[in-house]
Amino acid sequence: MAQEDQRALPDSTLHLPELNAYGQMQPAVSHWPVGYVGMDNWKLHKGMNLMLGASVFTSFGKGWKGAGFSQQVSGMYALPVTEKLSLAVGGYFHNADWAGYNLRQAGFNAVLDYRFSQRWEGFLYGQKTLMGNKIPVPVYDHELGDRIGAAVRYHFNPSTWIQVSLETGHRPYYY
Repeated sequence: MAQEDQRALPDSTLHLPELNAYGQMQPAVSHWPVGYVGMDNWKLHKGMNLMLGASVFTSFGKGWKGAGFSQQVSGMYALPVTEKLSLAVGGYFHNADWAGYNLRQAGFNAVLDYRFSQRWEGFLYGQKTLMGNKIPVPVYDHELGDRIGAAVRYHFNPSTWIQVSLETGHRPYYY
């Protein structure tokens, strides 16, 4: 038993990027207003990670108007495979009723991270939507649907980095 404890990898070997509630890597700069950038960033810890959410919201003005309710549940299991390789696998369900629209999304996602050195790391990530309905125009660019991608990140120091990503996505559900 003592030998098994010695062979277990420490939590510091878990290297994963911050994710959103859909298990997606977030851009450092977003086209959304400042209040939305990083609003639901998720720093995973070793083991099971759960995120539960509910909200009430409204919109006014000349554009799309209405009130709504939303619920969301996400779960990811994160583990260090080796000292340099980390994996997170999970799923999500999101439901929103807004201005007569019902938006439901459910799917699986995964992120694989390999740390080449203290400064360089690479990611492979994917998302598969299992259930979805037509997405209204105001939320069409919320990155719902299927995605697969890769990224390389260079760390200048622990809090400053630059990243290059390449991904493809498919949004089969739209109005």
